[in-house]
Amino acid sequence: MDANAVGSVNMKRVFPLFLIFLSTSIGTRVNGQFLLGQSNSNYAGVHGVYLNPAMAADSRYKVQIHLAGFESYFYNNYLVWEAPYSPFRMLTNTVPSKYRGPNNGILFRDQDYLREKLNGRDKHVRAGAEVRGPGVLFTINDKNAVSINSRLRVGVAATNVSESVARLLRNGTSNASRIEPEAFGSSLDANSNALVEFSGTYARVLMDDEEDFVKVGITAKRMISLQQAHIHGSNIDYQYVADPNSPAGANVRIDNVNARYGMTNEGAYTNAGFSPAWLLGNASAGSGWGADLGLVYEYRPEVRKYSYRERGKMLRDNTKNKYLYRISVSLLDIGRVTYKNPNYVEAYRLQRAGLLLNESNFRQSPGLEGVMDGLNQTLRAGDNDKISSYHTLLPTRLQASIDYLIQDKVYVNAMLMHGFVSNKNINFTMPSVLAVTPRYEAKWFEVAVPLALTDNYSRLALGIGARAGIFYLGSDNLLPTFNIGNPKGMEFHFGAQIPIFRKPPESQLKCYPENEKRGIFGFLKKKR
Repeated sequence: MDANAVGSVNMKRVFPLFLIFLSTSIGTRVNGQFLLGQSNSNYAGVHGVYLNPAMAADSRYKVQIHLAGFESYFYNNYLVWEAPYSPFRMLTNTVPSKYRGPNNGILFRDQDYLREKLNGRDKHVRAGAEVRGPGVLFTINDKNAVSINSRLRVGVAATNVSESVARLLRNGTSNASRIEPEAFGSSLDANSNALVEFSGTYARVLMDDEEDFVKVGITAKRMISLQQAHIHGSNIDYQYVADPNSPAGANVRIDNVNARYGMTNEGAYTNAGFSPAWLLGNASAGSGWGADLGLVYEYRPEVRKYSYRERGKMLRDNTKNKYLYRISVSLLDIGRVTYKNPNYVEAYRLQRAGLLLNESNFRQSPGLEGVMDGLNQTLRAGDNDKISSYHTLLPTRLQASIDYLIQDKVYVNAMLMHGFVSNKNINFTMPSVLAVTPRYEAKWFEVAVPLALTDNYSRLALGIGARAGIFYLGSDNLLPTFNIGNPKGMEFHFGAQIPIFRKPPESQLKCYPENEKRGIFGFLKKKR
């Protein structure tokens, strides 16, 4: 509910409307977006390219074809899951029969199964999903590689929600559940985004100087919007007033609110297609461009073990990992999406005082259009308040990691993923993460166990990721899958790919004595 929200109405009915407004009604369940158990592997392929475009070069693959995959996450700091079955069972419709009704529907008692965590702090919810579509990574030669990929990205975030506003949205205004608002200045910031992305990556080995190895990469992205909605309310000053139709209830009157809200209508995705006009942005609700930049440094103290001569040239065995440690740095999702198609976009900016929310305003049209109509009538929005266009920033993030060889095929990775884009504006955001991930990797099998501070470093999560043959699956937040620890979120991913590995050299490898050269990061070097 936006601000924007305001109003005076039975809030039990407003909360579902708020969720509808945030949801991407394109049929995608928004529930990670990092694949901690997959992305830092030397066999990550396309997943590694999404993390750092330089990872495409010097890959273990001659060709990798990504068929399809799905990943999702959900975190919040307000409602604690206390149902007798896990969120994963509910999402996958595998709840036991004793928790189902006569028509086999899942029984869910909101007040019993979701406990409020009350501490006076602002509340938030963050959710996201990706459907990773067809993609390919192709190694051109020892120095150059390209990758072409596609995916659908969904992100929902509601942050800076005052505790009283969160409780108002969930519990309504009955005397038993009423909580008095803050004196002044309640707030709410919420955005939902669904984007189709087509990307092309070029990566190149920049330096191969014995122990020191550097590669760089760049990804260009075309972003096309399927859906966008936003609600931002600041300086929300509201109070309860008597409900003449219900002695035990109350309504809410907003005495003041600064509001921004808007959405793309259902035509933005029902009319989506891969025509030139749609791809170029003329027939979509919004479109834009983005980019990723990446650099990787590897320290290879025993590189001569993997070197050989062929036709007078010194070559490397590209089927083998050669580093003692690898440092990866990338800047991801630089760019923005502009929304200006009048056929699909409706947005407002306004300030109002002394308004009551009338529930009947939200009953005149179904779905998202009904929510927008209700807000417009309640807030008395007019043409002077209308915004003809707006833009959203992509979820720009810094990725930095170090990958260290413990022993043959055993590595440990430490990674920081820090976001720079604020949800206080109309943006696509993703949570920051700090993770340590030990893993065992081999050509056809891999397992990793990430331990991470997720949800903007606020929540500790244990995960697992595995790759076997052409399949991969895992979770960056495993315990909620088994309903352990009163979950406040969850994450899982799975998919399939076709690997075509690079061939080993025909010549027999020759070993050379190790020299004493120290690389550009000498303070980390290990003498052998």
